[in-house]
Amino acid sequence: MAYPKVTIIILNFNGLKDTELCLKSLLKTKYQNFKAIVVDNGSEKNEAEILLKKFKNKKFIFIRLNRNYGFTGGNNKIFPKIKDKYIVLLNNDVEVTPNWLSILVKTMEKDGRIAVAQPKILWYKKKEYFDYAGGCGGFIDLFGYPFTRGRIFETLEKDNGQYDKMCNIFWASGAAMIIRKKTLDKIGYFNEIFFNYMEEIDLSYRIHRTGYKIVCQPKSVVYHKVASTASRNMTKKRFWEHRNNLLFISINYPLSTLLYVLPLRIILEYISFFYYLYDKKPDFALAIIQSQLSLIKNMPYIFANRFYYKNKNNSKLNNLIFSGSIVFSYFILKRRVFSSLPEFYSKEQD
Repeated sequence: MAYPKVTIIILNFNGLKDTELCLKSLLKTKYQNFKAIVVDNGSEKNEAEILLKKFKNKKFIFIRLNRNYGFTGGNNKIFPKIKDKYIVLLNNDVEVTPNWLSILVKTMEKDGRIAVAQPKILWYKKKEYFDYAGGCGGFIDLFGYPFTRGRIFETLEKDNGQYDKMCNIFWASGAAMIIRKKTLDKIGYFNEIFFNYMEEIDLSYRIHRTGYKIVCQPKSVVYHKVASTASRNMTKKRFWEHRNNLLFISINYPLSTLLYVLPLRIILEYISFFYYLYDKKPDFALAIIQSQLSLIKNMPYIFANRFYYKNKNNSKLNNLIFSGSIVFSYFILKRRVFSSLPEFYSKEQD
């Protein structure tokens, strides 16, 4: 097969040690027709300069931004500069395996309908378990709650090969994904209001509505440390999770669906509020209130962006959305693993 050019984007924010390990693993990648752009997203020190001195390799390009633009803004600043056929987004706390990229590129080359492919993402700390951020491909329920093959809420499954079949997924994880550049040029880049979290789900929703596919290719494997940067400020992380989830459904859901989903979702938010208080985490409870206020503040933006993208309807999209509540299924019905959900979720979608 031909070897199309690939540009890998790695964002770094005060994560020097993680980024060093990531780049060392990248050097062992067997697929050679790539370059990696390492973007120092406004770290306290000029870590781009430090990394440049340590990695004098023509495959690596180091860029310093003047401030932290988040995952959305940091990547968006680089997207227009890339002319290669494929772009890979890779978290700086990911360790890759030698064949990870070869397999992803081969998957994309075989099917032009695939816009995005995600590898199997396992937990760096316990490599026999799926990772929290992406597992073996992501889905959402009717209320916008994300979950993955291999992880529902805090339950991580052990990888026993149960999800080793490539299948269509609703969203691919920003921790590691390959994207067709022409798809990005067509639908637009990340929505920067998300900053961090849910931005890849918003992008995935737009991709589906154009008729393209998103898949997980489990033959490609990487290991993720799980929110190394965000874990330094868990309260802010909770704010982004709750606010951006509400933003996602408010911007993307059809009005007929939103009118009954959003009120029910707000109720679920306040159940989470009281749970955090019960669990003696008042800062997390406060993050929920802040997320509600932020949603109200951003109403003009939501209305302006709801109908911005001219996308055709995709009837297959509904097949990738869990029609019930993953919260009810998990906490009430005790369905804690992906394989316990309705059977068609474990099958390859056409």
